[in-house]
Amino acid sequence: MKSEHLIPPFVLLISFSLAFPTVAHAQRQKNRDHNSVVVGTLHSIDPTGNPLEIRLSDNSSIKLQMDQKTKVVYVGLPANVTKQPKVGFGVKATCDQHGLMKSVSFTPPIGQPSSLGEARLTMTEHELFDAIDKDASESISYAEFGKYIYYSPKHGPDTFRKADQNSNGSLDEGEFTQALSKVSWWNLSRKTPTEWFKQADKNKDAKLNIDEFSSICTSGNHLENIFKRADQDHSGTLTQRETTTYIRSVTHDEKKSRKKSE
Repeated sequence: MKSEHLIPPFVLLISFSLAFPTVAHAQRQKNRDHNSVVVGTLHSIDPTGNPLEIRLSDNSSIKLQMDQKTKVVYVGLPANVTKQPKVGFGVKATCDQHGLMKSVSFTPPIGQPSSLGEARLTMTEHELFDAIDKDASESISYAEFGKYIYYSPKHGPDTFRKADQNSNGSLDEGEFTQALSKVSWWNLSRKTPTEWFKQADKNKDAKLNIDEFSSICTSGNHLENIFKRADQDHSGTLTQRETTTYIRSVTHDEKKSRKKSE
């Protein structure tokens, strides 16, 4: 996953210039087959039901259309709740250059992400489950998971949907434990920074190259950029101090303000 680092606002990732002035400054990505991923919040719905106006991270908006071929998924909603788009829902959509959605997922609003503080770093899975089960339902809702465990408008819907194995809209303790095992701050909190460094330093030269660092940072395509940021002295390797600083930035949310749109 990442951070996975744990708020709106949301992210717009785009590989070409959509025909909407509100996204003139959108980030471009190459080689995406003329598809774009739009992540935001549902701001309004046309009286006819189409189009949907999506509010983006810079408070601009974009209007997207659905048709009979659009694959629609609702994540984090109880099975007995009517499934329909509602203002305030989170939106993650894959659309073409004309603003037609090929697929879209709708999620309940999360509100402002919160942290349980450093106490979370020493909790067991069961203790953490009880701590965030605010409605005492003996299950974890999408909002509870996003608010306290893993806030990511881009990756959160897919992460929760995969964890919700019985598709009932919430996570039981087993499903929660499985989802938690893929969260970076949780995994890194299970050992001290010193223990992580010693384990990763395979050749025992008291520094980590990017391959060794990959056993600590599991951010996939973002690994190289994260490594460069962690390498504060630009030496091409990480000292134990630099590694500790990186780990604390994940476990203690020390760079949370920089992670708002992930």
